Amino acid sequence: MNNKPEDKITSKESTAVEKEKRIENMKKIYSDPDNFLPENKKLSEYYDLQILKSKLTPAQEKKRDEVGEEIVTMYGLDNGIWSANLSYGKHYAPLAHMRHKIIKDYGCKSSLELMLADRIVAHYWRAMRTDRIINQISEQENNGFTFNQQKVNILKQLYRGVELADRQLSADIMLLKELKQPRLNIKVNTENAYIAQNQQVVNTDKNEPGSITEKPLEANDLGK
Repeated sequence: MNNKPEDKITSKESTAVEKEKRIENMKKIYSDPDNFLPENKKLSEYYDLQILKSKLTPAQEKKRDEVGEEIVTMYGLDNGIWSANLSYGKHYAPLAHMRHKIIKDYGCKSSLELMLADRIVAHYWRAMRTDRIINQISEQENNGFTFNQQKVNILKQLYRGVELADRQLSADIMLLKELKQPRLNIKVNTENAYIAQNQQVVNTDKNEPGSITEKPLEANDLGK
């Protein structure tokens, strides 16, 4: 054999490097969430069943409908099916319209913005529906009022539900508005100056855009 010792070492090192590359590649494959989404599998399965729709057995038709429903709910964050199905079927249209209006008015595009739109619809719907129940319990059709202990206990629980829905609704609306606010870009025009940590930009002259001071930030300044 003509193999030299250094050739054997090189071959072993090459094998080790190749093994390490394969391991790193496996890490990328198994850590990538896109590789574990059922999206393509479900779409392919539904497509195959649709192609055979004229020859489907009852079991295949049932499977097609189940897969189709899974696909619709899989894209629920995009198509709004979750918030539209918050209540009974007769309320589907107003709930879907409400979500569409929020998304259009605030230009919701990211997943977080769409989630907040869903939550706003849910909290608003619950608050309004509960208010309706409260009014129906409190007021009779002839504009009269009757109360007993059972009604009082029910109304207490309903009012708690409305207060909770209102708080959640307000919080989600504020968060959505914050997400849609444009970022502030601060530009300082000055010569021979730098901004270091704990420095402030202060206006010392009404005619000057700003100047630099070495005054350190205090604890009270952080809340301003």
